[in-house]
Amino acid sequence: MIVYFTGTGNSRFVAEKLAAANADTCIDAATYIRKGEGARFADPGDYVFVSPVYAAALPLAFMDFIRRSHFPRSCRAYFVMTCAGSMGGSPAYCRKLACEKGLQYRGTAKVDMPQNYIAYFTMHTPRENRAAVRASLPEIKRLAGLIRSGEIFPEDKPRAWERILIPLILKPYYKFFITAKPFHATEKCVGCGRCERVCPLGNITLSAGKPVWGKRCTHCMGCINLCPAEAIEYGEKTKGKPRYHGPNSV
Repeated sequence: MIVYFTGTGNSRFVAEKLAAANADTCIDAATYIRKGEGARFADPGDYVFVSPVYAAALPLAFMDFIRRSHFPRSCRAYFVMTCAGSMGGSPAYCRKLACEKGLQYRGTAKVDMPQNYIAYFTMHTPRENRAAVRASLPEIKRLAGLIRSGEIFPEDKPRAWERILIPLILKPYYKFFITAKPFHATEKCVGCGRCERVCPLGNITLSAGKPVWGKRCTHCMGCINLCPAEAIEYGEKTKGKPRYHGPNSV
């Protein structure tokens, strides 16, 4: 079974490709996260957790979901991280989660996907994004084969700063930097409600046809990137930047 968390669709894309390669089932964790619930999984087979890298680790919302969920003990657990660079200290968190849930940890691997963190990073052109998505396919196929044969994902040793600093800065980073306050809709907003639908935390509601952000934001950047009218901005940081409309649009 493949359980994924996604904002702009990169991790869903990878999860669906893995599922297709191994005739597996995909579950969107957002179905439970929006309700603040865990899931009770009964499948005795392998579990593959797919998510983006946030602040050099798994998204806190996804980690909390896994902790709240029930899994059959001793099932094998694989973790696949989507990112536009390093997956940082993610393997350490994945290993700890598997241990907490009584799962056999089988490693953490990454799949490079297009950059979507429009609030703080340079965004790429559609051509560059298409190239990144195409380049991800052989790696997804390779990981599917390792899962199918029950092999462990080879892992690089974490760098010293990743082992020491990431556990110290993760929660302060969320507390002081991960905020929805700068998000706002411009006059281009048509009130379609897509931002409300794609938010994996259920943090957006429509009021008088305009989006209103709550306090549960995790900076997935789904609302701003997937807005069909490109009507959402994050303060002044995103003005003039190209949007990434997801892997199925490039």
